Amino acid sequence: MRIVFYEMKKIWSVKLLLIVTLLCGLFYAIFMEFNIEYFPNGHPATEEVDYSIEMTQRYGPTLEDDEFSEFMKTREELISEAEMYIKTNPIFSEVGIYTYADYQEMSQKRDQTEAEYNAEWILLKEECGFVQFKLQTLDRIEECYYNYPEYKLEGLISEATSEKELARLMEIQETKEYRNIMDGYVFEDTVTYTIYLAILAILAVLVLISPLIVTDRARNVHLLQYTAKHGRRILNQQLIAVVLSAFLLATTLLLIFGAVYSAHGTWLFWNNGLLSFLNTPTDFFWFDITYGQYITACIVLLYILCLSAAAVAFMLSRFSQNLITLIFKLIPAFAVFGALCFSVFHYTFSSTNNLYMGTSVIGIEPIVCSLVFIAGLAVSLYIVRREKKVDVI
Repeated sequence: MRIVFYEMKKIWSVKLLLIVTLLCGLFYAIFMEFNIEYFPNGHPATEEVDYSIEMTQRYGPTLEDDEFSEFMKTREELISEAEMYIKTNPIFSEVGIYTYADYQEMSQKRDQTEAEYNAEWILLKEECGFVQFKLQTLDRIEECYYNYPEYKLEGLISEATSEKELARLMEIQETKEYRNIMDGYVFEDTVTYTIYLAILAILAVLVLISPLIVTDRARNVHLLQYTAKHGRRILNQQLIAVVLSAFLLATTLLLIFGAVYSAHGTWLFWNNGLLSFLNTPTDFFWFDITYGQYITACIVLLYILCLSAAAVAFMLSRFSQNLITLIFKLIPAFAVFGALCFSVFHYTFSSTNNLYMGTSVIGIEPIVCSLVFIAGLAVSLYIVRREKKVDVI
């Protein structure tokens, strides 16, 4: 293990750590910061996320009919608030609006006057507490809650293309799994952030791991190693150091960027099922999986891909004579892993995941990640074994 720690010390050099830190900072600023700074992004996303949080705090992970009826009483309170703004602002009386019913009737007019247009937008502004956005969001939530089983789910059942899809949809209909409280904006933001975090982790692993072996070979250190019996085993120790370093780096990135994302407060949905009348970006999930289980599964898959990238970096570094050659090999490798991240983490375990749509295999995401890791590790072990028999000449 002493040699392994020595090789890891070479990997975790100050220069490489500074490069990786700079890359992570730039990548975060370009691709990931938006998901943190602008979530929820505008209206009605803000209102819907707030209502989803409120429903979860009041009723737990699922929403029953009586609970939903109680929650919708919020609408009456908002109408009273809107009518208060209508009575206190003369712009409404000027266009003949005295109640919220008058406001709704006016907003449906196709040919509005400028005064009517201005009156309509007053209730959508911050000075009126965005009350109209809140009411519109409640109307959408109500429509989704009652229409999901009748229209969305029935439509999916009628369009099912296989027996396994039909069986899963019938199970959802029977168990009423769609009553979970899981907001679509929260899920979509989590998916996007996860994809970029996985790509960033792959990039960081490739940058940190790759120079280890190619640097030794550029200095012809390997020729000295070939002349010693124990020196030929150094590649085995380097492979262990590469895998351990990739694991530690992935853990570090997960802790840092996971802590950053936790500021959203989406951990409140940890026990909420993903299949929900509010979560409509994807059709349905193959398993009754919660938000917390989904995040845990994504973390495991990310670790597997990072270790796979480390094995690929090990191979490419072994067959590169210098850093320039290595960089030209790493670019296509990174592109392949980036595409794999999009395929694996885009609505993982759902019917609209790219890998499932291409293979029709349920649970294809961990299968693909495992196969990539096994292939990379197998080739790396073969290289280590063959290295013991390489001639010096």
